Amino acid sequence: MLSSASITTNTTPAAAGVEDPSAKRSESTGDTDSQVISKLTNVDGGFQCLLDKVKHDMQAAKDVATFLKKRAIIEEEYGKQMIKLAQSMTELYDKSHSKPSTYGTVWTQFLKVHETIGDQRVKFSSDIAEVADDVQIMCKDTEKSRKQVKEIGIRHERNRLDAESSLEKSKQKYDMLSEDWERAILARSNNDSDHVPKKGGLFKSNKTPAQLKKQVDESCVKANHAQTTYKNQLVTTNATRQDYYQTQLPSDLVTLKSVDDECCTAIRYQLARYAYLFEESLTRDGLALDNDEGHGLRSLTEKIDYQTDISDMVKEYTEKAHKIKKQDIPYKEYPMSATALNVLKPNPVFGVDLTRLMQRDGQEVPAVLIKCAEAVEAMGLKTVGLYRVSGTSTQIQRLKSAFDQNCAAVDLMSDENNADVNNITSLLKLWFRELPDPLFPQSSYQHFMNAARIENDRMRVLGLHTIINDLPDAHYATLKYIMCHLDKVQQLQEFNKMTTANLSTIFGMTLMGGDQGSNQSTVSSQQDNQRLADTHWHVKVVQTILENYRLIFEPDEEQ
Repeated sequence: MLSSASITTNTTPAAAGVEDPSAKRSESTGDTDSQVISKLTNVDGGFQCLLDKVKHDMQAAKDVATFLKKRAIIEEEYGKQMIKLAQSMTELYDKSHSKPSTYGTVWTQFLKVHETIGDQRVKFSSDIAEVADDVQIMCKDTEKSRKQVKEIGIRHERNRLDAESSLEKSKQKYDMLSEDWERAILARSNNDSDHVPKKGGLFKSNKTPAQLKKQVDESCVKANHAQTTYKNQLVTTNATRQDYYQTQLPSDLVTLKSVDDECCTAIRYQLARYAYLFEESLTRDGLALDNDEGHGLRSLTEKIDYQTDISDMVKEYTEKAHKIKKQDIPYKEYPMSATALNVLKPNPVFGVDLTRLMQRDGQEVPAVLIKCAEAVEAMGLKTVGLYRVSGTSTQIQRLKSAFDQNCAAVDLMSDENNADVNNITSLLKLWFRELPDPLFPQSSYQHFMNAARIENDRMRVLGLHTIINDLPDAHYATLKYIMCHLDKVQQLQEFNKMTTANLSTIFGMTLMGGDQGSNQSTVSSQQDNQRLADTHWHVKVVQTILENYRLIFEPDEEQ
């Protein structure tokens, strides 16, 4: 029989705010149930009628479970799509709007509210699915209980039918033997009266009086025995019928109705539970739209101040912008190509060995690196995708030519050059790629690869530290400077999304020389292939140094 545990859930009725229907069950039982059982007991097919009722209620429960399952799928899809939309729009806004404003703040919170609604819908979907699962379990329990009661009821009815069938057979035998006895009596009587029936008559007999008397006596004995058997079977059958109609059938009906009551009660309870969860979900959505804390959509829209936004934008722009030059346009010299300038004034900074560059300019760290890094740190450390997003090719080549022509005269903070920080980051990476000998020198390449393959983190750091200390002065100073700069970049990864792993992936081959153009010789080709195969270890070297920058280089506090 269905257990009351079938409607037990993690959310109790009291906790969920749903009144347990079983609390009112006593009001609907008693005389009403007795009348139902009495009526079904007194009609043919009453047990089957109640079986059909339970089956109908089971189907209703299955319909409820199907509805709730599909509703849960709809809610889950809605919630996930809402979350995805809110997150993608937030990322898009952060990428395209780097300057704060009242609208930007409100819009971000606006999308956050929708993401919260999506989370709530996913939670609501999970709650609905839980209710549906409970209904399905209840259906299985009800079906099992119905089957058990049905088997018992059929067995009881079969016992009654078997008894009635046995009674009918004993009655037929009794009637048949009594009829034989009657014919024997009539045959003897006709013989005693010397009455000769017509030819072919019923009582025609060629038997002697003694034979007829014997036939009457034997028929009498058989008829009396059949009568006794019939009476005994009648008593047994009536007792079986009385037991069936007064005890077994009512008991089976009561049990079956209890199964049906459990099913109906569970359906009503689970529907009430679903209604409460639905109401609770709508309430949470309502609070997201408007609440006393001022974080609802309606309150957020009131915080947008377009006048303040435009005033702040104009103020920030005018502070950085140069005043309009109204004097005559000066003469501009033709921008000669870097190749031609190198011929006229051989003082380039691209494609020049680090040691030669340090000796020529008298600086430990090349000026082109310092200028690029300072420009990035001044205006672009919070730019999303810094060093990952490429700049404009024409602008990069223009800046390269300017540096090769006169490195000291280049002003990366001017209006002409600071429009897109990605141009400067791409220029810096290009400078490293064009070094004849990479920042990690060819002579130390295999040492770095061996150190990168050390599994123990501490020993790997110590190994790299030793190799770095043995680098040429120009390479050591340049490596220290670029790592200091990249450390500043990753410190603001909350804004620019550039972690040490991302930066190491970008600078791995660049600093190790893995993405430089190769000569056509077989040896160079083989070296390039080997470097491509070592790409993972390039990244490992750069990431280990960057993550342990302060331990390896012991930078000054101002850095």
